[in-house]
Amino acid sequence: MNYEQAKKCLTDIRIKDCEPFFKANGMLLEVGYCELLSDKLDEAKSTFSIVRDKDLRADWAYLLIQFMKNYIQFFPSYLQIRNFLEIDIGLLIKAGLSEYVENVINSADIFYQINQESYKFIARALINYNYWEVAKIFLNKGVDRCYNDPELHFIYGNYHLKHNSKLLALHEFETSLEVLPNYFPAQKMIRELTQ
Repeated sequence: MNYEQAKKCLTDIRIKDCEPFFKANGMLLEVGYCELLSDKLDEAKSTFSIVRDKDLRADWAYLLIQFMKNYIQFFPSYLQIRNFLEIDIGLLIKAGLSEYVENVINSADIFYQINQESYKFIARALINYNYWEVAKIFLNKGVDRCYNDPELHFIYGNYHLKHNSKLLALHEFETSLEVLPNYFPAQKMIRELTQ
């Protein structure tokens, strides 16, 4: 097994297949994620603590565990939320750790105080795993608090398309273009829907 194969096993939540490779090669970030996704949070926290000063992702994962446990003392950075929140919600969903997913997304208002795109990241992660109705909660919050985000309106337009509301979808795509006139994804969707 090489690193790319092991990483694929990790993201496919085939922990037993990849964890020995990561341990044998001293890859503590990946070992920590194996532990986290196996619901061994204390072990994961200990592993991440070894490398968190040198690795932004390990520091994020160390902090994420507090949100998973619903016991928050320290906060992630803007970039950590931007780079990792959406991905890790997806990994938690794939691992079947729904209680932790719920705890993390229930912290959305905290994430929003640090990064105003947080509602969008959460909604997009939920949509990627077909949790459309829960995603709508975060789309609404995002539009209410960060109206000038063309991508958010675009995602909401796709939500409406999924629910067979072509007029509402068109409205969101048009709003996307009001916010950012040359936003190509919205232009393309409007063309497709009006032909």
